[in-house]
Amino acid sequence: MPIARLYARGAEGRLEDLQHDIDLSECAGVCPMKGDHIVASKVGQSGTLWEVQERYFKARGHDDYVVLIVEERDARPDEVDLF
Repeated sequence: MPIARLYARGAEGRLEDLQHDIDLSECAGVCPMKGDHIVASKVGQSGTLWEVQERYFKARGHDDYVVLIVEERDARPDEVDLF
């Protein structure tokens, strides 16, 4: 099954490797696309989401990966109820 590697944009716009891979079987076999949300963590009644900003195929050095550029944000209360 393909793997997605997560990156984030730093303060100066440079890409930072989050050193986090997601097996796409964890996403029902579907590759997340721009605008999709990935649950990063949940603790009690709060949580963190990664919102997909961009995705790239065959990125340099990652031919076997889909590269997802994500932005981390806190989940809203109505979103926490989903997970």
